[in-house]
Amino acid sequence: MRGNLFGILAAHPLSPLLSLHHLDVLAPIFPNMDRVQAMEHLVAAANVDPARILQQTVCYDQSNSLTFSVSWGFAIQVYQGNELLPDLLSVQRTFVPWRGSKANANFMFNTRPYPCKMPTVYFFKSVTSDKRGIWSHYSRYFAANCFESNVSQVEQIIVFSGKLELNDEQMNPPRRQCCNVVPPSTNDTTNLHIRQCKIDELISMQS
Repeated sequence: MRGNLFGILAAHPLSPLLSLHHLDVLAPIFPNMDRVQAMEHLVAAANVDPARILQQTVCYDQSNSLTFSVSWGFAIQVYQGNELLPDLLSVQRTFVPWRGSKANANFMFNTRPYPCKMPTVYFFKSVTSDKRGIWSHYSRYFAANCFESNVSQVEQIIVFSGKLELNDEQMNPPRRQCCNVVPPSTNDTTNLHIRQCKIDELISMQS
């Protein structure tokens, strides 16, 4: 793949990230950075929680009818309304194949078009940790030349999580972690908590 990797990084498979290569044909993965700066920024998150980097989970905010798709250490997409989990797990085609045309490309994962009318996006900004856990911070990105659905006035999202330890229970079979919107959330900040799912818990908008 080449070009803009946002789609694959925002919906990375459950398997750990192994490598990113051929950077010369890739766009910087973070805005307002060159390729090297962007990779160093991603590595800063990976150094804090290597197993969790790019792991995707989804939070549903029933009271405000919002859906949060979190790619830890990279970006959070916020959708208005109830977006179904299978739709969010499919990869947005922001990239082009290594060879051939984008229209005729075949991939080993499900893809979907990347429309101009897109969710609100928050890119990873910083991460801190102590013995209680890890806090990753994401700042709102205002895309140019594209309509953005204005779902809220939130300027930043803070995600709290424990360090991900991949034990036998979590890897056999691999299971996506669950996520909640938690207080205190203010007009300009939303707080999310990523945690291990309970037995038989489903990731969905609760009715």
